[in-house]
Amino acid sequence: MPPFEIDKFLSGLINKLAYLYPKFDHFVYLIAENNLLKGGIILTLFYFIWFDNTNNKMILNRGKLIITMMAAFVSEVTTILLSLALPYRARPYTQQDINFNIPVEIDHWWNKDISSFPSDHATLFIVFGYGILKCNQKLGWLSLSYIILFILLPRIYLGLHYTSDIMGGLFVGVIVLFFAFKLEFIQKISNMVLAFSEKRPYLFYPIMFLIAYQLVDLFTESREIIGYIRHPLGK
Repeated sequence: MPPFEIDKFLSGLINKLAYLYPKFDHFVYLIAENNLLKGGIILTLFYFIWFDNTNNKMILNRGKLIITMMAAFVSEVTTILLSLALPYRARPYTQQDINFNIPVEIDHWWNKDISSFPSDHATLFIVFGYGILKCNQKLGWLSLSYIILFILLPRIYLGLHYTSDIMGGLFVGVIVLFFAFKLEFIQKISNMVLAFSEKRPYLFYPIMFLIAYQLVDLFTESREIIGYIRHPLGK
């Protein structure tokens, strides 16, 4: 079976559940599109580990989290560039030939205008999940389970992504993570950032908050600003 046929088969299989339980459909849409239930939860775990010194590993974990933050930024930008450079791929819910039943109304402009491959959600959150896992096994597996069940699977169910979109995003995240934790100069940058955080926390934490906010929001507001600059007042 060709890869795209497998994609269509899996999307259709999951889509058979649509409309069976309308309240469930709307719940899935809520957790898929609500940034508090996506990035907010994962970022809470991230900051918990940042300040947790239960096993006297706070400084060591902070270094890992800084690398995770850098990897998340690089992987997210890489995914966005790939979605622009690769041939455009429409999202499942917009395709008539696969007879996709849209569980709920989807009206976000970026879902249609941005190619579905690769999934930036998969890229970003696998990086955060693995970064948390590197610091805390229990919280790491908890976050990865949450990411799969409440962030990635709902996007397939709603027709926002094919399975291969998710897999492609995961691949990008894993590759960036591999090099981020292997390259020596990344470790040096992490040490410099960590030293800066201790020397000038009044500058570091506002910057960290802004970067973290944009990451877990998947640059949504930034994209809207860029879109407005390019097409002011919808022109």
